[in-house]
Amino acid sequence: MQYDELSQRYQEAAKELLAALDEVGGQTLQESIKIKADEPNPLTGEFAPGHEYPLLKVTLSTTGEVACEHSLLMDKSMAGLIFSWMTGGEEPKEVGEEHLDAVKESAAQILGQLQAASEGKKYSFTAGEVQLAEVPSQEELGLPEEGLVAAYNFTRGKKKKEYLITHAVTGELVPAEAAEEPEVEEAGEVVEEAADVAEEAADVAEETADAAEEAVDVAEEAADDQVGEEDIATDVVESVSEDLPLEGGEDLGGAADMAALFGGEGDEGGVVEVSPAEFDELAEPMLRDGKGRKISMLLDVELDVAVELGRKVMVVDEILRLGKGAVIELNKLAGEPVDILVNGKKLAEGEVVVVEDHFGVRLTHLVEPKERIKSLGK
Repeated sequence: MQYDELSQRYQEAAKELLAALDEVGGQTLQESIKIKADEPNPLTGEFAPGHEYPLLKVTLSTTGEVACEHSLLMDKSMAGLIFSWMTGGEEPKEVGEEHLDAVKESAAQILGQLQAASEGKKYSFTAGEVQLAEVPSQEELGLPEEGLVAAYNFTRGKKKKEYLITHAVTGELVPAEAAEEPEVEEAGEVVEEAADVAEEAADVAEETADAAEEAVDVAEEAADDQVGEEDIATDVVESVSEDLPLEGGEDLGGAADMAALFGGEGDEGGVVEVSPAEFDELAEPMLRDGKGRKISMLLDVELDVAVELGRKVMVVDEILRLGKGAVIELNKLAGEPVDILVNGKKLAEGEVVVVEDHFGVRLTHLVEPKERIKSLGK
């Protein structure tokens, strides 16, 4: 991309995002900051940043209407300052790995919030992963040969001291064809998937019709079988009635026929005796809850026990503002008892104690036994 076009886009985007950068940067560093940006200049191979070596180099990429590669340069001592600002402590005498991690983390937090602030606007972007390296000399700086470079001076709080961060960027305009091609390809995939779904729906409808037809056949066969069984039963009864020898030359009917068939003697025959069955009483279980249910089988079941110090409802915007050293105020006062939860159900209350080198909880109140049993069963 030509320098003039990149410079114009850069200045317009910086003007739009500078106010948001003041806000999110202040939230991350735990104090208000004010940033001033110089106009960008062409980036050449002879460029030398106004920082002492070794310096810190933060690199990342952004994609949007323009795909850019960014390099942020700063003094190594800035790592210790940023760490102390984020944690609210004193500036370290020597910069270590944990201080470099603080720079990387703060850059990622600020970048993520800037991305959220630009969403839906003309210069919205998507940021890639943040990388950090320590550069020992000018020869190993590794900046692109073409692009632009701008200086950012910012002050923190009411202090007058200014801090410098150099921003080098190179970018390429994303072709419109490249942006449209995935949409056409995606539309083709959607059409193809819709055709597959329609075909599957047709197969399901055909299978449903076949199943319905089979159900009708089964119902007809069952009806025919039932009619056949009724006809057979009628024939058997009639046959027995015709062939059974009766006293006085008359046929027996109804209950008399059955008595004659199964050994009865008419009015003088025996009667089948019927008596209710008797069962042994079940033994009473030894361990039960209030409703008579056995719980002995549950005594070796493992349960999750958690101690809840307090709770806090936060919105996404508040979560994004959190950083190292941030304090979250809970809904309980100091000295209030903590809740002991078993499988997410409150079982008791207690107070925090220290047992040798470990935290512990001394139980001060238990919920009622019936409630405890109910909670174990849920």
